[in-house]
Amino acid sequence: MAANRMMSDIDYTRTQLAVFFVILLLAVDSINPVKMFLHVFPQVQPWHIASISIIVIIYVFISELKPILYFTTKVFFHYILSIFFRDVQIVGRDNIPTHGPVIFTSNHANQFIDSLVVMCTCQRTLSYIVAEKSWNRNIIGHLAWAIGAVPVRRAQDSAVAGTGTITLIKEESEMEQEIEEIPVIKVQGNGTCFLSDLNLADKIRLSGSSHGLKVTKIESDEILYVRDPEEPALVSYTDSPVTFDILRHVDHKVVFEKVLDKLASGGTLGIFPEGGSHDRTDLLPLKVGVALIAYSALDKDGLAIPIVPVGLNYFRAHRFRGRVIVEYGSPSYLDPSTLGAYQAGGSERRKACNDLIKRIEDGMRSVIVSVPDYETLQLIHTARRLYQRREYTVSEKQDINRRFAEGYKQLLLRTDGNLPKEWLSLRDRMIAYQKELSDLGIRDYQVSGLDRELQDRELPDADSVLRDMRLPYRLAHLI
Repeated sequence: MAANRMMSDIDYTRTQLAVFFVILLLAVDSINPVKMFLHVFPQVQPWHIASISIIVIIYVFISELKPILYFTTKVFFHYILSIFFRDVQIVGRDNIPTHGPVIFTSNHANQFIDSLVVMCTCQRTLSYIVAEKSWNRNIIGHLAWAIGAVPVRRAQDSAVAGTGTITLIKEESEMEQEIEEIPVIKVQGNGTCFLSDLNLADKIRLSGSSHGLKVTKIESDEILYVRDPEEPALVSYTDSPVTFDILRHVDHKVVFEKVLDKLASGGTLGIFPEGGSHDRTDLLPLKVGVALIAYSALDKDGLAIPIVPVGLNYFRAHRFRGRVIVEYGSPSYLDPSTLGAYQAGGSERRKACNDLIKRIEDGMRSVIVSVPDYETLQLIHTARRLYQRREYTVSEKQDINRRFAEGYKQLLLRTDGNLPKEWLSLRDRMIAYQKELSDLGIRDYQVSGLDRELQDRELPDADSVLRDMRLPYRLAHLI
């Protein structure tokens, strides 16, 4: 990282020297190249040179249209975000490689804002993957083109309604696929046409579900088997038949072709591995796409691409003038020795991809504060503010928040969810403290400022003043 920073500083210094050198040439008549040329060739008129300069400017603008549009769009949204957010703080920017291909993986808390926040805080030119369906829309597609997004075709974008209804029946199968046995789910159809409507590797998606189940065997028009995702939350077993959609198989090599070309040319890629935005305080199960991209780049071009986790930590995210902390974690690198397992296919490929997904997930958790719910997150932030005895840096605050969150998880595990009385008492006191601040109409971070102001004026301590303010505050709200 130190070498990257040094190269970046050298490039910046060279740019500065070049700009000042041009200014010097134009400022001194005796060394001004344009005036010297006109003096040597008096038949050339100034407008001739001006015309040539305009043509060159137009040519440069057309040839460099994409970078110019990206820069213009980035500046525009930078000002938009500065209006919407009261404060945007960046942690770990030194972890971003300054050269070569990079994959940025981020949590997805806001469908439209997240990509803009990362784009405006990252010094690299960032390209995001966008669904081909969105790419073909008028305004969104043009904006995605301006910021250099890469369109990909997804199976869910071309989903079609299946014929009839189905019922899921879980059972163990002796069927072997790709050498090893796999857990499957039996699908019983009613009025279905599986043989004509479906192919192997297609997926079916139950009505009301967002997850597709991969077809592994088609036995008849009314019986087929799908792979068990081994995530109970992703499968809903019901006694009553339900409708379903058919998701056609999409060849990942074709889908990721443009993505791999972007990475091979030294570009960067931003991706949300969770697959969709949500308002949870923890990560959703990560999709395998990012692992396939990383391994495909290693297999095709021999690139062990660094994967940089990005944590988007919002405070009052859905309100005007909120705050956001963007944290870039340490990059993780794909181990080239695991390429053989990926190339072998089958269970070895799945294991290699799952291991990489686990590492990516660990990296993403290292840059966010992962807690069970929003109320716990608020308590952790309050506890950190009450705990700190000095002004911490943003990085230190995030580290303490994560330590408190991890300590809370360990406490839940050790007590089987039955929290001790000391913790319950502390929690109740912090909730009461938050309620009192809410009644007074102030934020927790403002209390320390009140303390300093009161100490300077030699007034009573902050707690007594807050209690005295409580009555007039409530009276004012009754008027």
